[in-house]
Amino acid sequence: MDDKTKCPDCGNDLQPESEHKCWVVVGYVSDQMTADYAKEVLDSCEIPVFVHSRSGYFGTVGLTLPSFYKSGAAPFEISVPEELIEEASQILSETLDDRWQKKETN
Repeated sequence: MDDKTKCPDCGNDLQPESEHKCWVVVGYVSDQMTADYAKEVLDSCEIPVFVHSRSGYFGTVGLTLPSFYKSGAAPFEISVPEELIEEASQILSETLDDRWQKKETN
């Protein structure tokens, strides 16, 4: 495999081009267990989901502590295809309640 078929951040194999062209961040969670649960819930509802750790170069594990150099959003971003953002947001609100932070729209 060449470099174009590997993720530059984590080194995992990239999947073929998705039918979903525009992915957006729907919200944030603060820990790995909640991020995994959010992914599992959305997957079970057949909503494609991507969880990205914003806390450092530690693969899918990431840091479980808040960033000491930057305040703001929690360390795990949850992204879904743009056309499914409302459905995903509703599902996450119902299942995670206050364990997630919905991304504010501008």
